[in-house]
Amino acid sequence: MPAVPHRFNQPFSRVFLCPRYWLIWLAVGGLGLLGFLPHGWRYTLACSLAAVYQRAYPKRRRIVERNLALCFPETSFSQRQLWQAQHFKLQAYALLDLGRLWFRSPEYLQAHTTVSDPALLQDLIHTGGVMLTGHSAGLEWIGHYITLNMSGSAMFKPFGRNPLLNWLFERGRVRHGARVYPREQGLKPHVRQLRLNQGFFYIADEDLGAADSVFAPLFGVEKATVPLAGKIATLGHAPIYPLLGQINLRNGMYRLLILPPITVTINADRSAATVINQALEHLILDDPPQYMWSLKLFKTAAQDRSDPYS
Repeated sequence: MPAVPHRFNQPFSRVFLCPRYWLIWLAVGGLGLLGFLPHGWRYTLACSLAAVYQRAYPKRRRIVERNLALCFPETSFSQRQLWQAQHFKLQAYALLDLGRLWFRSPEYLQAHTTVSDPALLQDLIHTGGVMLTGHSAGLEWIGHYITLNMSGSAMFKPFGRNPLLNWLFERGRVRHGARVYPREQGLKPHVRQLRLNQGFFYIADEDLGAADSVFAPLFGVEKATVPLAGKIATLGHAPIYPLLGQINLRNGMYRLLILPPITVTINADRSAATVINQALEHLILDDPPQYMWSLKLFKTAAQDRSDPYS
């Protein structure tokens, strides 16, 4: 299906050319150049950035340590430390890879992506569906890859308070025809797309607070979960495919991990949230360091639990 022109939620402004944004433009140019250099350049730089980041931001490092300890209490400390080091390398590599995402050709991006189950992907392309995913190192890349193969939509969350960064990321995400809508527009535009056998990229692990969530276990820890996947799928007459983006640091290739469709009840209750979190567990366990453990996954605490990050 041909890409539909997208009207930017955040149009380009001449203000972006002011001196205060020149460093950002310089960084974009550097990422663009890096996107055309061999994988070894990006990998070496990613390893250096990961080491510097862990030293410069000990608070973020402690969040990763805490999440891994909560979710994998029976895993040895040394193994969790290896996962932590790999996690920061993957996140740094994904950041440096924005140049490839924003400037390399669609053919290049296709050629540098593999799929765990090509038949399942063809089913998703044919029928459309809710793509239930979580934050991972390959999230941005796989979002691009999906829109190269089928029409779909996603919710747009502003990238901080910097308007130029917001414009750059939205421009990147709609480059191949994806439709992104501000969260304030709700679910209606996504349901319409699902009913046309298109896709909805649904990030299921965000903690939006107790008011919009129910608690369900994620690796045995009660997590505030938004249990709307079943409702969205039912309204859109669509299946739910769990999937996750992964990076292979040995060669710079990306992998789309896709699992068979799951059934989530339309009721926004604990049972729906439990099925969602179980799907996320299956995706994460395939390669734990790929997941974004630097998020405060359990920041909204249940009544019988204190803040695990305090």
